[in-house]
Amino acid sequence: MSVLDGLNEKQREAVLYTESPLLVLAGAGSGKTRVITHKIMYLIKEKNIPLNKILAITFTNKAAQEMRERVKKALSLEQEPEWISTFHSLSAKILRMEAEKVGFGKDFVIYDEEDSKKTLKDVVKEMGIDSELYKPEKVKSIISNVKQDMDESILDFYEFTMPHIREIYKNYQEELKKNNAVDFDDLLLLSVELFRENPDVLEKWKGKFDYILVDEYQDTNKIQHELLKLLVGNRNCITVVGDPQQCIYTWRGAHPDNILNFENDFPGTKIIKLERNYRSTLNILQTANKIIEKSKGRWKEKVLKLWTDREKGEKVKLAVLPSDKKESEFIAWKIDEYLKKGYKYSDFAVLVRMSFLTRNIEEALLKKNIPYQIIGGVRFYERAEVKDILAYLRFGLNPKDTQAFKRIVNLPPRGIGEKTVERIKDFYREDWLQAVYDAYETLSKKAQLGLQSFIEVTEYVSKHGNQKPAETAKIVFDTIGYENYLMEKYPNDYEDRIANVRELFNALEEVEKSGKTLREFLEESSLSHAQDNLKDSNSVKVMTVHAAKGLEFPVVFIAGLEEGIFPSGRAFEDIEQLEEERRLFYVAVTRAMDEVYITYAKTRHSYGSKLLETKVSRFINEIKDEIEIIGKRRKITKQIANNGDIKVGQLVNHEIFGKGVVKSINGNRVTVIFEKAGEKNLIKDFVKPI
Repeated sequence: MSVLDGLNEKQREAVLYTESPLLVLAGAGSGKTRVITHKIMYLIKEKNIPLNKILAITFTNKAAQEMRERVKKALSLEQEPEWISTFHSLSAKILRMEAEKVGFGKDFVIYDEEDSKKTLKDVVKEMGIDSELYKPEKVKSIISNVKQDMDESILDFYEFTMPHIREIYKNYQEELKKNNAVDFDDLLLLSVELFRENPDVLEKWKGKFDYILVDEYQDTNKIQHELLKLLVGNRNCITVVGDPQQCIYTWRGAHPDNILNFENDFPGTKIIKLERNYRSTLNILQTANKIIEKSKGRWKEKVLKLWTDREKGEKVKLAVLPSDKKESEFIAWKIDEYLKKGYKYSDFAVLVRMSFLTRNIEEALLKKNIPYQIIGGVRFYERAEVKDILAYLRFGLNPKDTQAFKRIVNLPPRGIGEKTVERIKDFYREDWLQAVYDAYETLSKKAQLGLQSFIEVTEYVSKHGNQKPAETAKIVFDTIGYENYLMEKYPNDYEDRIANVRELFNALEEVEKSGKTLREFLEESSLSHAQDNLKDSNSVKVMTVHAAKGLEFPVVFIAGLEEGIFPSGRAFEDIEQLEEERRLFYVAVTRAMDEVYITYAKTRHSYGSKLLETKVSRFINEIKDEIEIIGKRRKITKQIANNGDIKVGQLVNHEIFGKGVVKSINGNRVTVIFEKAGEKNLIKDFVKPI
């Protein structure tokens, strides 16, 4: 394969350019992964850079695996490239080699969200403070923000209402260290601290990589950006690819300034735009362009205008349905109609803004006997039965792991209660297994008997787990009587749970065949992403728009285009959040290759199962000239047309604040003086003329 085969002019330019830092603004479906793959080939074949000195980073394990396979095939390699990975996997590799310099053992474990929250719960309990005020989910989110922004002053803001937050943070970090454990954010934070505090180590790692490429740069957070700046230094050895229009993770720490101001941090940056789309028809792209051209402020200068050589195709269709049930039935019926024309189940995706909307859709698909897969639900490695067996393997490798110990010491029940665990805790010095040995003689006969089997299983895992993970997991499963435990505890779905454990055995057998160790497998499984569960099965894919990013389907349904759902109600008073909702809608539309159906239900059941009238999404108003409305056309068209008819001095009503008079209007915002609530500045669409 030639380096430039199959590339258009702009893609070629991006592949060949190495004179300075390069920012490739790549629109949806513009072939950005192809650019990265071909650039790796170019660097090897034309610039004589060895493959193991090229670092390529993307955001999910699935994307990294696909890129590794592409490069392996393109270069006819026997082995997969070592340095194509996610940010977290890269940081984990760095820390495995340099762990002692940041105060950890090389066999540290990576705590997932559940482990982290349980650790925080323990910390709060140990401190004897209000567990309602310091809920693990809330505290974990705050700590994550602190780490991702590398800024402990964030805690100052929360200390007004949560006076113990700083102490919790300190105790949480100490507990992690005691367990020889890190959380996801620590992987990045510790890598940055390692490089900042050890210039010799930084120079060593800079020397490992002659060139660095990063995909999906719009999704990077502050600490990922900092890690790259350290690894690049003042060299011209970086190409990043991204699309500001697809920046939809600011709520998770993504920092749009990284791509919007990239040229400030990497002086001399060249910008190349990839605007030719290979995925979608012209009508779909015209609708997508219409959505995104309304972007405001700093986003505007980097907005891409997608174009294509593909046919015009069908117009994007808006289906207006009387209720949420009818909406789901319409989607299932329409898929069934397409199937009769020769389409496959896997040609369809149903996208929702909020996951609660999937329940009706699932029911409608089941009634039509249409096979489907929910993407982005509980991930395989987060299922309780899978975590149980993995906890045995984790503890065998790292007996300091408090969360693994607590999970398995009485699982299945073996007579080890809270009092026994507290007694063992009194003897804790270095690790939990030694604490069990030391406490053994002081415990009741019942507890001793229960701990006997626990010790035997743990010692077996410790000896054999790393080299024979599949065989060891099966022995754990049989020895602890886990199948009977599942049958007793989960009589309704134990067969599915046992099937999940057997799937874990299959995964571990693959580990053995590949020559990887159990420790490497545990690391990969803890860093899994929602799309890693995506199977190539012939089924309709149902998922949130966030989970769909990076995917494509011939026919896409986007459900629930109503105010409060899409856009989310949380965005009504925050222009930045509203802009993100717009980008999310753009991402949804650009997943489609051939056809898009947008659905709007005029009534929808609320959480309390009350049927409420809805209001059509403002985004529909913005694209009304591009789309074809099917269903109750006249009423919906009138509703769309009336969205902006508010004047100064007019009497209006707001669902929460009641009656008021319009004082002033500024763009999409309106200042209203309400009878009871006083003066409020609101988004115009949320007041109605009286």
